[in-house]
Amino acid sequence: MQSGTQPSTGVRPERQDRVQADTADVRPKRQDRVLAGVNIAIGAFLAYLVLFPLGMLVYSSLKDSEFKLPFQISGFSLANFTQIFSSERLLEVTLNSLIFVVGTVVVALVISVSLAYLFERTDMPGRRVLAPSTLAPMAVPATVMAVAWVLAANPANGPIAIAIERTLGFTINMYSLPGMILVAGIFGVPGMYIMLAPTFARLNLEFEEAAATAGAGWLTRTRKVVLPLTLPSISAASMLLVVIALEEFSIPALLGMPNQIYVFSSYVQAALQPPSGLPNYGRASAYGILLVLLSLVMIAAYRRQTREAHRFRVVSGKGYRSTPVRLGRWRIPMATIVTLYVFVAIVVPILTLVWTSLTPFLQPISLDSLDGLSLASYTSIFTDPNLSKAVVNTLVISLLTATLTACFGTWLALASARGGRAGQALFDLSFLVFAIPSVVLGMAVLFLYLFLPIPVYGTVWIIVIALTTRYIPRGSRMIQTSLLQLDPGLEEVGRVSGASSTTVMRRVIFPLIAPAVSRTWMWVFANALGELPIALLLSSSDNRTVVVLLWDMIGESADYPEASALAVLLLALSSVSVWWVNRRGFQQHI
Repeated sequence: MQSGTQPSTGVRPERQDRVQADTADVRPKRQDRVLAGVNIAIGAFLAYLVLFPLGMLVYSSLKDSEFKLPFQISGFSLANFTQIFSSERLLEVTLNSLIFVVGTVVVALVISVSLAYLFERTDMPGRRVLAPSTLAPMAVPATVMAVAWVLAANPANGPIAIAIERTLGFTINMYSLPGMILVAGIFGVPGMYIMLAPTFARLNLEFEEAAATAGAGWLTRTRKVVLPLTLPSISAASMLLVVIALEEFSIPALLGMPNQIYVFSSYVQAALQPPSGLPNYGRASAYGILLVLLSLVMIAAYRRQTREAHRFRVVSGKGYRSTPVRLGRWRIPMATIVTLYVFVAIVVPILTLVWTSLTPFLQPISLDSLDGLSLASYTSIFTDPNLSKAVVNTLVISLLTATLTACFGTWLALASARGGRAGQALFDLSFLVFAIPSVVLGMAVLFLYLFLPIPVYGTVWIIVIALTTRYIPRGSRMIQTSLLQLDPGLEEVGRVSGASSTTVMRRVIFPLIAPAVSRTWMWVFANALGELPIALLLSSSDNRTVVVLLWDMIGESADYPEASALAVLLLALSSVSVWWVNRRGFQQHI
């Protein structure tokens, strides 16, 4: 054999090239078939989780069932909708819901816009400490926040109520629409701030400087330059908060229902689980349909607003700079006001909750009562079999929900990023869940599994299914954000090296998105701990959770010390989860 010659393969070069070409053609076709099969499986899974419960809800709303289950009635009727629209109760509930939603958005908007401007645009001192402090409600379940404010603003011994009465001379009533709006508004501040802060941080100072050169004062510059440029983000955040406020249940239920003040979400729950009498399944379903339609309208408006935000882009790569606005003599007063907000809105209610959990009965915070503090309520939690079982149920449900959501959310995110138009269509379909309030989703899942011969009713699994359905859209979008940051060339390098698609996914993609998946897992775990409406509607003697027991203690037995101990336990678990999520997110960016 001569040097430099290639050994003969026994196959003509033309035939070898044809075989390689045929193999190259077969491989994409095989991948397309696999991809199509994955998309079909995802579509069937989403239909089972989302469309089936919604279909059962529509089916139930068209049954004049009154006190019977929907599938026990033959025929269809619009009687439920006729009764709703001819009832005076609809006007009352609609008006309450409108006032509650608008008030919540206004309170959260004023506070969050002010905080975003002060933290991101000015030289106010203490921003590094105050900014994370204002986000603390993210770690507090809504039920715990409502209980904390009930205790802190209790006219008899609440520190906030006592301070207001002594300084201003009037009493406050948290069991009212203003009380509901105040607590819900404070609870909505962190989410709205997170959406607005990047906009204020990236706003180019040159626009304000140009206005200042023209002789405009600070107030004029803010009104005519800053606010118009940030309007798309403000309006989008407001629309999303409208949807969140529409579905909010814990705060209006705990603060409104004692005085018969109902909004749509609490009225649906009251129709299904009335304090006295029999439930009206058909009417509750009809109210649920109306609530879904309202949420769909706002979700559509939100998506349209975010698509059109490009018209207001103010940051480009050329000459961009962001310099803080100097507050001058207002630096200390502004820092004092923000500190006072954090102390009154967040610190005092949480401290009151902890204080009450250590007392034998409700009493004001004072040095004289220190000798009577004990861990008796906590001892009762861990020695009472019912309470211990609720803790175990809560942990099992949260662990299973977080794991299933992370797995299916990753699957859905991969279909969106790598599955072509079909995968993106399925990903967009999951957005429908955002428009289904949790109380309506819980009702739909309840009807579905009372109808289907699947023995999950009364077990933790029915709550896990409902919570997984609720969190999959959010979880998949958290993971998709990480996937979109990956260069497709990384996968191509693996395939060129001879690795199969499975190997590329296992050795390249999964390690890179693992931090996002772990953050999603912990975020779902933290939120599942305090999810009240779904757990309440689907609870039974065998699957009760801590938040359901907290509801019962406040509403039925009024055992505030033990309820506070449960709330503190729930708060601790949620806070650790949120802290871990934020810590992992910080480590990923350093």
